[in-house]
Amino acid sequence: MKTPQFDATSDPEFSPDRGQQATPPPFLGIQFRCCHAYGRVYRNAAQTRYEGRCPGCGRLLTVPIGQGGSSRRFFRAE
Repeated sequence: MKTPQFDATSDPEFSPDRGQQATPPPFLGIQFRCCHAYGRVYRNAAQTRYEGRCPGCGRLLTVPIGQGGSSRRFFRAE
């Protein structure tokens, strides 16, 4: 029996067949330490920061987009 694997790099809800854009929106993967949960934060419309909430407690998280940036896509929120 094959063991299910967690894939944090793709979006099972995204499907170009549903008339969505060709690529999924940019996101950061976040491990929320407050609730021991994983979630995503997506880039805002102005493309100035990533915004999202903890899926457990709803705590707001914003990550500014700055000069130079980072190639990392996964972070931990304390």
